[in-house]
Amino acid sequence: MKVRKKRVLASMAAMVLSACLLSGCASGSAAVNTVEQDAERIVIGDVEFEVEQTEYRTQVQPPEPLGYYDYYPETEGYHYLVLSGRATNYGETDFAPECLHVEAKTGWTVREGKLEIVTAPGAEFWDVLPANETEVAWSYYLFAILRDSEEADSISIFYNDDFSKNEEGEEWDRQIRITL
Repeated sequence: MKVRKKRVLASMAAMVLSACLLSGCASGSAAVNTVEQDAERIVIGDVEFEVEQTEYRTQVQPPEPLGYYDYYPETEGYHYLVLSGRATNYGETDFAPECLHVEAKTGWTVREGKLEIVTAPGAEFWDVLPANETEVAWSYYLFAILRDSEEADSISIFYNDDFSKNEEGEEWDRQIRITL
């Protein structure tokens, strides 16, 4: 009798684990509040990102680099999915992309991503998008690195309502999923 009970429990546990894997809950991409958005405009609090271009690139760098600058180099066997456009901060405080988590989904695979703010002249990546910055044309790159054989189905931005960073394993308050 006990052996049969153990088999039933083991089979039930296997079914639950399979359901989680198939639904994607094991990927760490589940969030409390998920919002689906089109690929034209992304709104995070008082910050708005107009999506002007979606493309695959071999590297990610500022559009008009000057002198020494940060960039994401070409890597053999990989390419970058990049959403780019104008970034505007209508809020009273600076917006720091480091408080976000970005990931792209390609089939059942999740790839890490990043949001970079590009300075108004387009010369370098910047740590923050300044508050009340509506007159100057700041831009951004929202990107993830994928294998050459992969194309992303969606890219997601995770964040907390107070824009705090999460410790590993903690759930985010919000998710914005942009279907591509």
